[in-house]
Amino acid sequence: MIVDNGQKLKEARHKLGWSVNDMADALRLSPANGGTSIRKMENGKTAISGPISVAVEAFLEGFIPYGFYEEE
Repeated sequence: MIVDNGQKLKEARHKLGWSVNDMADALRLSPANGGTSIRKMENGKTAISGPISVAVEAFLEGFIPYGFYEEE
């Protein structure tokens, strides 16, 4: 899936089983407003940058950012 619009970003997030804040954390967005940034992208109010698109596509292919999940 090429993540190039808000609906596709939201679909990708749901496919991953992540909340808005999970997605923001995985993308290393600001803890203070990362969730808001994701919501704005999903609603088409903010453009999805190339690096965010590529990162989300990598998540969909199985890439997990370092430190995103705690080791058991």
